[in-house]
Amino acid sequence: MDEHLSNFGETLQRSWPQKAFIDLLYIHPIERMSSGLHPLAYVLQDARAHQIPIVPVTSSDRDADHNAEIMAADQLDHLGASIRITERDFDSLQPIIDSLLGALQMTPEQIDLIVDYGYADPSLLTRTTLFLTGLIDNLPYLQAWRNVILCGTGFPKNLSDVSANTIDQIHRAEWLIWKKIIRTGTVNREPIFGDYGISNPEPFEGDPRFINMSANIRYTADDKFIIFKGLITRKYGSAQYHQLANQVVCHPEYSGRSFSAGDLYIDDVAKMNDGPGNATSWRKAGTNHHLTYVTNELATVSLP
Repeated sequence: MDEHLSNFGETLQRSWPQKAFIDLLYIHPIERMSSGLHPLAYVLQDARAHQIPIVPVTSSDRDADHNAEIMAADQLDHLGASIRITERDFDSLQPIIDSLLGALQMTPEQIDLIVDYGYADPSLLTRTTLFLTGLIDNLPYLQAWRNVILCGTGFPKNLSDVSANTIDQIHRAEWLIWKKIIRTGTVNREPIFGDYGISNPEPFEGDPRFINMSANIRYTADDKFIIFKGLITRKYGSAQYHQLANQVVCHPEYSGRSFSAGDLYIDDVAKMNDGPGNATSWRKAGTNHHLTYVTNELATVSLP
């Protein structure tokens, strides 16, 4: 655990030196640092040392030790906490939320409530929108929460349904759902938008050494993700990213090299001035473009 969390604060400061939420949902509750310190206490302490404000996240499956660390952090940072609710909680929201409020000894005014609906099938947009509209309106203490955040994604767990050597599209279900909820004005409190970038929330399970991954560039555009997919990199190599990058640059929805650092990288690889890169560098470029694109959308979206 020490190795896994080493340099957390330094890395966060370099990548995202702003207020952030931290959720250790993939760290087993029995894990501790070699010093005996709880992992949540360690990352909060490390972030604090680098002057990064962190709001810790809890949920219905966290233990008493986890919540105790959140209480202790609030005594130092006065940043409150965040509660994440997911599908497994939707049937018993009131008792679950009341239990968490009691465990944290906080009021809703100190808490950001994240409604995380995970993967939203783009083919079920209307059904999901209606469900989430009703869910938001029936949240306990709806007007009291510091923030209500709606989070999900239409991005699939993998791109196996996208054929090799093609350019395909996937609806940004999370964006379409949020816009419809906001524009219809039917909810009693407008939620803040949240997504999973250009990824699916399910963690990858498997050994990458034995996965036949195809070269691909994930590019966020108006209401859609555009997928530029090549061939298996193990067999055909990474040089194909030059061609894929050129396809992005030539696409009518390319935002231009000055739009973001990710777009600059795409253009440089297309011109053979950089790259070809690998899966990590392309996820980085795509995520950078996505964050810039969504930030611009949120600044200009028309509300009722």
